[in-house]
Amino acid sequence: MEEPKQTKKVTRYHLVRHKWPDEIKEERARRRKNLLITCVCIVCFLLGFMTNNLFRSPAQMASNDFHKLEQIYAIMENEWYFGKEEEELSKTLLSNAINGLLSNPYDPHTMYMEPEEYQNFATSLQGNFVGIGIQYYALDDHTFLVERVIKGSGAEAGGMMKGDILQAVDDISISDKDIDEVSAMIRGKEGSKVKITVLRENETLDLTITRSVVNDSVFGYEQGDIGILEINTFAETSGDEVGKHLAQFKASGKRFLLIDLRDNGGGYVTAAMQIASYLIPQKAVVYQEQSKSGTIKQQRAYSEYERYEFEKIAILINEDTASASEVLTSCLKAHLDHVTTIGVKSYGKGTVQLPITFSDGSSFKYTIAEWLTPAGEHINGVGITPDITVALDPAVTTGILSIPEGESYGADSVSVYAKPVQIYLKFLGYAANRADEYFSPASSAALKQYQQEHDLNANGEINEETIKSLLSSCSLKWRQEQERLDLQMNKALEVLK
Repeated sequence: MEEPKQTKKVTRYHLVRHKWPDEIKEERARRRKNLLITCVCIVCFLLGFMTNNLFRSPAQMASNDFHKLEQIYAIMENEWYFGKEEEELSKTLLSNAINGLLSNPYDPHTMYMEPEEYQNFATSLQGNFVGIGIQYYALDDHTFLVERVIKGSGAEAGGMMKGDILQAVDDISISDKDIDEVSAMIRGKEGSKVKITVLRENETLDLTITRSVVNDSVFGYEQGDIGILEINTFAETSGDEVGKHLAQFKASGKRFLLIDLRDNGGGYVTAAMQIASYLIPQKAVVYQEQSKSGTIKQQRAYSEYERYEFEKIAILINEDTASASEVLTSCLKAHLDHVTTIGVKSYGKGTVQLPITFSDGSSFKYTIAEWLTPAGEHINGVGITPDITVALDPAVTTGILSIPEGESYGADSVSVYAKPVQIYLKFLGYAANRADEYFSPASSAALKQYQQEHDLNANGEINEETIKSLLSSCSLKWRQEQERLDLQMNKALEVLK
């Protein structure tokens, strides 16, 4: 089983269809994680120490590693001067130890997840859930930006848009809530209604949304002779969902197939094998798996699946297409000569993780193998270069750091905020004259014009309020003009037609 790409804490925000990253956690949540890690560490440390003493081999007897660790731990716990600053020093030391054990320059995908994190992760791979149908992220500690509104969801029907900033749930402000608390407030029974207050381009809106069963894995629709599949993740139900859509496409006489894998960070590799089995010859190699010892095992398409043929297939990929998405893409490219990939180079995650779930609900997953393409090529750290390279406007893929409250940057200043702000202004049609970290007087004047037109404090300075409004404006423009602005989709339709 392969897990999807995991990202670090959110420090930037992609305006359009972004891979599902880990949310910023509050200090309370981090301490809860430390406690859980500590419990696991204590058990593992004691068992390892006892086993080492009872059953150690001559080679182990010659090793002082565990004794050294024990000495350092005792010194840090009892004699370290700054230990007085930490309320739960022993737990923190053990937590740091296990994090140090997992830290390496080769593998960001070996990781430990506390019970709540693992539960959210597992839920995201079920393929459907009861909710309003949005994905949102913490732009800063208490600012939650809607990154995606799932098609066919209650949120879409209720008028919520990508780029909206969540303000309140059922008239209760979330300005002092962390992301877990907000999630709990939004969740509810199927068929129940919830009032969500959002900020959109500096305007406050109240939206009434009905909770329902949401399919967030696969969305299929038709356009002329083309059947289009948007695969957002490879969940438990993805293979069956794709099979139903393919059957419908063929029943309605579709000649061409477009598969959109942009921002699909992976999931269950078995789902990718199922989908491939609908399209490639029976028992053809989907991918190869190389173990630590160098042994290679071939994974082949399932023979019992009905096959569907199309005259042409186009696949959309981008920098956040990863893992199982790359398995499917490279497989279809290897076996079908009528497949064209379009977009930008994919992420390049070619490793397989094995999860271990503990009795307390926490989980540890570690890399056990690397997967190769049917031709034996490595993808990890390399990615897939598309046949036709098409990039979107920089504003679509340029993220921005959360600016500290009260900070601002005016004309003739240099900061990490200047580049994205100037790119966003250009995207919105304002006369910013640079796209780097120098905030020019001309760009400041352009920002002042934007602020005036959006009822903001028109001082031409970059600040928290203006950044939030710019993000919302860019997302709104994308939604309203996506048919024109989505150059990758347009190119794929052109190739097929």
